[in-house]
Amino acid sequence: MDNRDNKDNSDNEEITIERYENDKIAFNYPSNWYEFENKAKNPTEVVAMKTDKGKGGTFSFSVANAGGKSTEYWRDFMEKFLKDNGAIISDSEIKVMGDVVIFDFRSEISKSDVSSNQRHIGFVRDGAFFYSFFTSLDLDALEEDIDIMLGFDK
Repeated sequence: MDNRDNKDNSDNEEITIERYENDKIAFNYPSNWYEFENKAKNPTEVVAMKTDKGKGGTFSFSVANAGGKSTEYWRDFMEKFLKDNGAIISDSEIKVMGDVVIFDFRSEISKSDVSSNQRHIGFVRDGAFFYSFFTSLDLDALEEDIDIMLGFDK
C-alpha cells in the first residue's frame, strides 16, 4: 500500500518527492513536509521541518564537531542523556549504510498522559557528528517518509 495518497491531506494533492539542499546537507523529502523556523533551535541545527501527516511530526538535522569520538560513542551519549531525562530506549542498533556507520534507535517519553515517540539517527563522518531527530505522536505513520528522507528506501 502506498501511503503517499495521504488521506489527511485536505487538498488531495499528490505527494511528490522534493529535494532539500544547503551547504551542509542534502536529502529528499515528501512534499507534504515543509521547512519551519524552530524558535527553540540549538546553534548546530541546520534545518527543521514539519508535516501534518498522521498525528503530525517534526524533523531536525544538526551538524557539530565530533570531537574525535565515534558513532558508537555518540549513540551511547544520546541514549544516556535521554534515559536520564525519563525516556525509554528501544530498537537501538548500529548499522552500515554504504561506507558510513550509523546509529538508529527509538525513544519514548511521556508527559501529562501524552507519549511522544522519537527516532534518532546519527553518524560521524569527516570529523563531524551528523544527527537527525524525528518526533511524532504516531511515529509509525511517518515510517515511509523517514525512509525517504534518510535514503533508506533505495
